[in-house]
Amino acid sequence: MNLIEDFKYRGLVNQAIDLDLFKKRMDVSPITFYCGFDPSADSLQLGNLLVIMTAKRLSKYGHKPIILVGGMTGLIGDPSGRDSERLLPDEALVFLRVEKFKNEMSKFFDFKTEADLVNNYDWFKDFKLIDFLRDIGKNFTVSYLLNKEFIKTRLNSEVGISYTEFSYGLIQAYDFYHLFKEYNCEMQLAGSDQWGNITSGATLIEQMTGNKVFGLTLPILTDENGKKLSKSFNNTVFLNKEVTTPFRFYQYFINLADNLAYDWIKMFTFLSHDEIEEKIKEQKKKPETRLCQKYLAKYLTDFVHGVETTDRVEKITNILFNGDITNLDEEDFEEAFSDVEQVNLKINDLINVNLADILVKIGICSSKRQAREDIENKAININGIIYCDVDEKITEDKILFNKYIVIRRGKKNYFLIRSN
Repeated sequence: MNLIEDFKYRGLVNQAIDLDLFKKRMDVSPITFYCGFDPSADSLQLGNLLVIMTAKRLSKYGHKPIILVGGMTGLIGDPSGRDSERLLPDEALVFLRVEKFKNEMSKFFDFKTEADLVNNYDWFKDFKLIDFLRDIGKNFTVSYLLNKEFIKTRLNSEVGISYTEFSYGLIQAYDFYHLFKEYNCEMQLAGSDQWGNITSGATLIEQMTGNKVFGLTLPILTDENGKKLSKSFNNTVFLNKEVTTPFRFYQYFINLADNLAYDWIKMFTFLSHDEIEEKIKEQKKKPETRLCQKYLAKYLTDFVHGVETTDRVEKITNILFNGDITNLDEEDFEEAFSDVEQVNLKINDLINVNLADILVKIGICSSKRQAREDIENKAININGIIYCDVDEKITEDKILFNKYIVIRRGKKNYFLIRSN
């Protein structure tokens, strides 16, 4: 099976510039391609990971990736896929994020043998505006740019679009041209929201050199409700452990809906088609096994955070859901409950206080009557132990690491009390 057929099976072909010609070109010899990452946040996120995994897949077929970190484009702000203007970031913040992105990328690619790492600020910092307008801007008519979907959308909105963001497509087009000229880069890989920018780059190269180049976009990832994954919607995860803990990263995939797991195991892993179909078949027979979710969680946590971290996260998971949380050390405990709603109470407001009063005080139960009913119905769990005595009191032995109490109401509602 050739690369394009493999990509189609995995759902990785969204839009492409002349796919048949692109396939013929790859049959001749390996190509150089690039994918760009603007430092618009402190960390790469899941959508970026799909591009990274696809670049790795192309690399396994013998093609060479160029990883572009957008120091210049990050200063401008990409309007693609957005219905509002970005706030212009501080230059120092963009440069700091560039270094963070470079460090993250170095975990995924060997930049000595496998790929090249570039920053578009390096070729734009001394580019004179008059030269850019004469040499690059002259190749694009205003009507051509106005036909770009992301520009049309913004122009028809109440917000409109600034000239700064309007010019973004020309800047990215020049990136493609520069990489073609300096690296013989013949293809750009990106998410489907970059289609307009990719075609602008291909147009510029053809007009300035007469050469045909290619572009391939991946589908935009969505959640089970069809909403685009975005930090704005709080429905994605980040690759930097300081932003998304490895435990939360792992749990994100464990909790995927089945339909997403079936799609993503094709898109994110290097399993063969037969191996994928076998896992999906087995899970459909026994949905409770969550085979695809478990494989994705382990595989991607291994890839992003390393095998040792995955082993630790799986240990935390096993103890948290099947064992005694008092067996966790303090570091693992804090990671496991880092996203749980936390309430701070003075130690004197805890010790020897009636459990029902605590439940009302921190808002777990709306009234003392409700608290008593929950306790009697065995719906209250403290540090993994169910208490059903309405006269139960909080004692020192219930405080973990001299400062924490975990209260669970029902099966999924966790609360963390921190004493001070």
